[in-house]
Amino acid sequence: MWRFASAAKLGAILIFIVAPVILHALIVKASGPSLILTASFLQLVLVGGVLASRNPGWAKGLAAAAAALLVALIAADRAGLNLSLMPGIPHALTYAALLAGFGGSLLPGHVPILTRVVVSVRGPLPEALMIHTRRVTAAWCCFFAAQLVISLILYLWAPLEIWSFFINVLNLPLVLLMFIAEYSYRVLRFRDYPHDSLLDMMRIVAKTTKTARQTDSA
Repeated sequence: MWRFASAAKLGAILIFIVAPVILHALIVKASGPSLILTASFLQLVLVGGVLASRNPGWAKGLAAAAAALLVALIAADRAGLNLSLMPGIPHALTYAALLAGFGGSLLPGHVPILTRVVVSVRGPLPEALMIHTRRVTAAWCCFFAAQLVISLILYLWAPLEIWSFFINVLNLPLVLLMFIAEYSYRVLRFRDYPHDSLLDMMRIVAKTTKTARQTDSA
């Protein structure tokens, strides 16, 4: 069972990394719209699968939504509608959800997501680091918002290939660059404080949604 779960997780990671590149190649080569829509739909299913794994109560609703979306896409494709925006939907939904989650935690009366998670892992932090976690949460909000705005601008005014390159190929490298930039600044700014590795920080951020949900329901 453990091996199966590990293999499934590895497979999901590979799909997450490879699928956007394949989708971009399909768009650049102007492959059949049905193939592009299929790849985009599979991306949405992957995002839904991740959400369902973290929120089992959403599974039925997400499955119903996926079925309805599939029927709508087939009908729209047969009707000859322009569905060029479809590949950007998983990108937009993901960053809109992250922006809402991180941004909501910065509102008065709430604890920033990264503050919650880091404290749950490391325990009480010095005041300077508490402030830093709030600022990093805000920085991620800016990153998520920039992803959405730049994607929209490129879709409206740039060639489709450039927009696709941004939302598909550059997406993961930009996220990694954000992690590296924050980690480098933190190590230099707080030299006398022990730091988690970059991989550990990525794991911490990956569990923020689940931790935030548990904290809110407590």
